Amino acid sequence: MPLLEADENDVKRQLLSMFMDTIETFRAISQHAELYFGEHSEQLSRAIDEYIRDFIEQPDGEERIHPEVLIFRTDRVALQSTGFYGAQLAVKERQVTQANRGLREVISGGVRSVFRRPFKKWVGIINNFLGSLGITGIGSALKEIKDCLRDELPDD
Repeated sequence: MPLLEADENDVKRQLLSMFMDTIETFRAISQHAELYFGEHSEQLSRAIDEYIRDFIEQPDGEERIHPEVLIFRTDRVALQSTGFYGAQLAVKERQVTQANRGLREVISGGVRSVFRRPFKKWVGIINNFLGSLGITGIGSALKEIKDCLRDELPDD
């Protein structure tokens, strides 16, 4: 069944919740980057913190618009075309929630040797989510930061 107009705001609230949950994971990565990313960790942390400051905490509403505004501006047909409704949304929400929760648990444990696998899984899931969020105008800068994190992960 297509996304109904009556369900549109609930879907948008779910998307915002998923996005902000992902932001919390980025915050955790930033706070513990030194443990996982070595010599470039400070620069990576600053990049994450800069995005969060500019787009989440202090957007100007013109050039830097808060994700909530962008999500709620997105039309129903666009949400539907990227699978943000019904069972498709339920699968995406479950995957994003589990990936975020799992990676934050690993990060809070502070054991470097178990970080790589959950991080790579998180990157794949969040990549799909941020790619789909492109319809809202969100995701490009954050997706680039995610790619930088992936590319900076030491080989050990």
